[in-house]
Amino acid sequence: MIDRLIEGSLRKRALVLIGVFFLVALGVWSVLRIPIDAFPDVTNIQVEVLSTAPGMSPPEVERFVTYPVEIAMRGLPRLDQVRSISKSGLSVITIVFEDGVDIYFARQLVLERLIEARQRVPEGIQISMGPVSTAMGEVYQYTLDGPRPAAGEDVDYLTEVRTIQDWTLAPLLKSIPGVNEVNSFGGYIRQYQVTVNPEKLLAYDLTLGAIGDALRRNNLNVGGNILERAERQFLVRGIGLLQTVEDIGAVALKTEAGVPVLLRDIAEVRAGQAVRQGGAVKDGKSEVVGGIVMMLRGANGREVVRAIGHRVGEINASGVLPLDLQIVPYYKRSDIINRAVHTVTEALLIGSVLVVFVLYLFLRSFRGAFIVILALPLSTLFTFIMMRLFGLSANLMSLGGLAISIGMIIDATIIQVENAQRHLSEAAARAPKLPTILKAVLEVRKPSIFGELIIALTFIPIIALQGIEGKMFLPLAFTHVIALFASLLLSLAAIPAFCHFFLKPHRNKRSPLVEWAKRAYLPLLRWGLRRKAVLLTLAVGLLAGTAFLIPRLGTEFMPIMDEGALDMDIQFLPGISLDESLAISRKVEARLMEFPELVTIIGKTGQTGVALEARGVEKTGYVGVFKPRGEWTSARTREELTDRMREAMEDFPGMGFSFSQPIACRIDELVAGTRAQLIIKLFGPDLDVLKAKAGQIGGALARVHGATDITVESVAGQPYITIRADRARIARHGLNVEDVQSVVETAVGGKTVTEIYEGDRFFDLQLRYPEDRRDSVEAIGAILVRTPGGARIPLSQVADIAMIEGPNQISREAGQRRIGVECNISGRDLGGFVAEARRTIGRDVKLPPGYFLDWGGQFESQQRAMQRLAIILPATIGLILFLLFLTFGSLRLSLLVILNLPFALIGGVLALYLAGLYLSVPASVGFIALFGIAVLNGIVLLSYITQLQEEGRPIGEAIVEGCLNRLRPVLMTATITIFSLVPLLFAQGPGSEIQRPLAVVVVGGLISSTVLTLLVLPVLYSWLGRAKQASE
Repeated sequence: MIDRLIEGSLRKRALVLIGVFFLVALGVWSVLRIPIDAFPDVTNIQVEVLSTAPGMSPPEVERFVTYPVEIAMRGLPRLDQVRSISKSGLSVITIVFEDGVDIYFARQLVLERLIEARQRVPEGIQISMGPVSTAMGEVYQYTLDGPRPAAGEDVDYLTEVRTIQDWTLAPLLKSIPGVNEVNSFGGYIRQYQVTVNPEKLLAYDLTLGAIGDALRRNNLNVGGNILERAERQFLVRGIGLLQTVEDIGAVALKTEAGVPVLLRDIAEVRAGQAVRQGGAVKDGKSEVVGGIVMMLRGANGREVVRAIGHRVGEINASGVLPLDLQIVPYYKRSDIINRAVHTVTEALLIGSVLVVFVLYLFLRSFRGAFIVILALPLSTLFTFIMMRLFGLSANLMSLGGLAISIGMIIDATIIQVENAQRHLSEAAARAPKLPTILKAVLEVRKPSIFGELIIALTFIPIIALQGIEGKMFLPLAFTHVIALFASLLLSLAAIPAFCHFFLKPHRNKRSPLVEWAKRAYLPLLRWGLRRKAVLLTLAVGLLAGTAFLIPRLGTEFMPIMDEGALDMDIQFLPGISLDESLAISRKVEARLMEFPELVTIIGKTGQTGVALEARGVEKTGYVGVFKPRGEWTSARTREELTDRMREAMEDFPGMGFSFSQPIACRIDELVAGTRAQLIIKLFGPDLDVLKAKAGQIGGALARVHGATDITVESVAGQPYITIRADRARIARHGLNVEDVQSVVETAVGGKTVTEIYEGDRFFDLQLRYPEDRRDSVEAIGAILVRTPGGARIPLSQVADIAMIEGPNQISREAGQRRIGVECNISGRDLGGFVAEARRTIGRDVKLPPGYFLDWGGQFESQQRAMQRLAIILPATIGLILFLLFLTFGSLRLSLLVILNLPFALIGGVLALYLAGLYLSVPASVGFIALFGIAVLNGIVLLSYITQLQEEGRPIGEAIVEGCLNRLRPVLMTATITIFSLVPLLFAQGPGSEIQRPLAVVVVGGLISSTVLTLLVLPVLYSWLGRAKQASE
């Protein structure tokens, strides 16, 4: 069948050209329409359940909100994990499903269970699901900048700007296709407030409950259906909504002697600001209001950011925003998308140019080189067609699969063109061209076809990788395999026709490079055949040295990618006020802005609009943007700059801090539940024990070399004012607990009783006491509680009021409480660090019964990946052996070629060691790729030697002639692959850190395998052949 396909390609060349034309047309169409993004979306399938419980402390949130929702989620199909954080007034529950579950199906399952959960939580709890987005979803971040008022008017200004952001700008941006949510931060949320005078409340014999009821009853519209009169129909409306402060103040509460008592008689009514739990500061100067635009899961990142930028430009130009406000972006995902795509496309182009140069050096024929080069764009276009068909975006990894395939794509074509060119040069001048080319192509069809198949199929086991590493490298494996299959198809269906079109039957020009290589190689080959024992001893010695180096490489999950941006978190002790936290944030930002590399920095303290992060006012998260690397002056690398910033943070004692990058941080947080590289999770029931032991773990971790940014999760130390009703005393006054709690909830906490509408906008109306009547234990104790008999008694007479310390937040995972100790690693490998940290903590920290540790973060991903690779690598070798057996029909020859793999390992390991790189998932994928290429050289060499033997040549003569004749294709395939990967070795853009270990392994391994294949493999074949003859 394959022979007929090749012959058909030669005889029906016009049909081949038509097919190539359609391939080019469809490929160009696919390139123009394919989605473009920076990286594959590696986040897992998860649904966030967000619950707001105003006024509740963390223990109450855990007991009455978090736990019931967790219980409702148990037993969901394909559920992987449930974790949660309970903070004051907030519960964030993350429900993680297995990979492959449709996100909308998962949300439907969760929504059904939430219906059940809502029946178990107290009234007034608002439960919702988070947006349909991922860690890659925060694509556009901005602030609203404009002329600032005088300092005393800043609160009103920030309130107005936040109102514009929430009700004008956010809806405009949400209407953009692909935008799922706009998360507001900073400023003050507008709120109508009724501040009741307690003396007047007593004088008029009113209660807070009565005022709330009056406000609700005086704020409604109703419909009166329709009324028909004569020949017309009228809609009947009852208008009664409160619209202004004056309307609210005019609400009648009661009537005394025919005189109404109005709300304004006993309370101050005003439009003010809600108590806020968050704020934002820009560049260490002033507070700002801004937003984070979140992209819908699966949308085209580049197109969404482009549409956002276009809409922002229209809004800024039109002046639609009041107060002369302008939208000023400070973080755009398109920047890193463009830089990442530029990194890999530049490598593709430079690699292609180098390939052309090397081809000409070996072939010394423009026509032959042109035919080989044609395979590159055609295979690439076919790959883009398949990417478009399967919905794969063009990103760093999918394009990286093409970049590492450049040299491999043309392997089969090189072998065919080289052999066809040799046959034409050796044939008589008038010999028929078609039979000569057909013979040449058929002669090498088996090694070229099976060689390409082996290279392609060795990548298929990568599909078995799971988690982040699976999602990261699946696009690379997909494009690599498709490109190789495309090149294989072209080598059978198109390349023979191209050879007929372009190659001429003239004497082949000798390549000086090949001639020099033959002159250098022949003495070495003959020496090796004479000194088999010496050569094999040297090879075994190199293998032993490699085995010695492997444990000293160090291991890590994935190299840290330079995003060109900063993500930093700081944490204070619980109990700090928001104003103090913002004041320190200004100083931190001002200190960081002293680094000339930093363009801008935004610090977000506490909660933002949509509670995607359970962050209290004691935590501030920063996003900063760096200048291009060429403009840096105080540091040369990201690591060096980060270390200098760490030193600067030592000027602020009493706070913990950690450094990361925006995308990496969000991925770690959503996938592993931590914002650091490593988290040690301590599980147990008692928060005090968890806090004490976590402190010991943090201290032990600090003694391990390489630990930086150590942060112990803040679970305790939050100041509380507790009001505990005394049941005996309230019983004597005829009260119940609800009567006491209702006063506490409204007078102290403030209770939202209704909403005020302003056109399409609506704001809470809150009822509470003045601040000076609720700002201390004494003031709270003096609040009067009305008994059923009408008497008024101080709260302190029926309740115990005290100041204590309690939980700041409560984290749960797998149905148990836990505390996390986080850290980053600097200056050493992750695997070695964790091994030492485990020994140190095991020696210095003794856990009581019922408490245990779990290691997570990137280490967990690394362990999972290495366990999978321990299965994948042997499976890959087994697959190669099977294909080799199909090629040679001999187990001995197949095993002989497999012996070439350790030779490839020598160079790969040595290259990693010399480059100072760790053994990571990309490096392991590089070894998988290397095995296929190394085997191809062995196939090309041995298939020709066995062919010569079958023609009757003696074994020694067959080995020498076969090695010399196949020296050019072996050197060409290896050299071209090496040169095609050289750009990835020296690339500096974002994502190059992930590609570099793979390229280093392949380049180093190809150098060693090519040299040793040309020397050791013939010696082993000679030994095997003579042993076979002796046995026969």
